Amino acid sequence: MNNIELLKVFIAEVKENDNLWLLEAKPGLFAMVEDGDENSYIPVWANENDALDNASDDWEGYNVTNMNIAEFVGWMNELHADNIGIAISSGNEGQMFPIPAKMMKQFFVGADVDVEEDKRLVGEFYDDEWAEGIPDNWEEDYLDNLDEEEFE
Repeated sequence: MNNIELLKVFIAEVKENDNLWLLEAKPGLFAMVEDGDENSYIPVWANENDALDNASDDWEGYNVTNMNIAEFVGWMNELHADNIGIAISSGNEGQMFPIPAKMMKQFFVGADVDVEEDKRLVGEFYDDEWAEGIPDNWEEDYLDNLDEEEFE
């Protein structure tokens, strides 16, 4: 599965269930990965079983926890301010797709958004697109137009 397909499946499954899954060492301290450029990402899964499959090796002893979309979207402001992104995982295949927090927030339309908090944290990046998120037809109007090579 290529990165764009992985993203489409992830977004659809999370929207359908209104939840995503993370690995948590202790309350508020989540598993993290880094890329070769020392950028940090928090891995997330669209279902509990895939998250459980990854609670091993470096993450052995981590608890699998879920987060609803509204809470996750609100958290993106803080992660963006801290320069931490999201790594979408495809399960136990080890494939992760890094997404900036700003972009991840835009994928979830309809979640509660605090406009003033967004403006404060996002600063110059705040615009109508950020505020409105990506519309329900994001597959056609957004993802299909992305250059896949940008994400590999």
